[in-house]
Amino acid sequence: MKAYISLLSIVSLGVLFPALQPARADTRDDVWAAMQRCQSIPDDRTWLDCTYGAKQPMRAKLGLPPASDYQQRLVPPAPRVLPPATARALPPRPDRLESTALPRKSFMPGLSGNAGPNTISALAQVQYDSRGAFVVTLENGQVWRQVNVEIGRKIALRAGARVTITPGVMWTYDLKTDGDTRSYKVQRQS
Repeated sequence: MKAYISLLSIVSLGVLFPALQPARADTRDDVWAAMQRCQSIPDDRTWLDCTYGAKQPMRAKLGLPPASDYQQRLVPPAPRVLPPATARALPPRPDRLESTALPRKSFMPGLSGNAGPNTISALAQVQYDSRGAFVVTLENGQVWRQVNVEIGRKIALRAGARVTITPGVMWTYDLKTDGDTRSYKVQRQS
């Protein structure tokens, strides 16, 4: 009697908890997954036709007559499974963007691997605001404003000077002119 109860409890666990059963990837699973995709159909008649079409793999396995083409077309397609990200080829990252490219915003470019220059261009126009901060327009049309203004010190920049703008920290960029060892914090205006 105890053996019968033990066997009955094991069988009932398998029925109540299918996750405890060994995994089966067979026709039944395919039919079940297709029937689940039919759940998105709101009309009862169309839903019923979809479930008939979803059972087509089992009908083919058992040699039964196929469901109608209409019913089979109602079954929504299975979602595509993409390969792992490591299997997909990523395009190569350029070390240097062209002067017309927008600079990348990066929190800490040295850590993210984007320490190379983003913009190399010549100064087309240099202006100064009321605080003494420079506002430069590059030949490529970009406008940059100085953010680290030192009181009483006006940076001497001249039109035609070549500049390099690289990503800095905290969403700023560093502007450096050729022949100058110092860099200045700037933000893109346009």
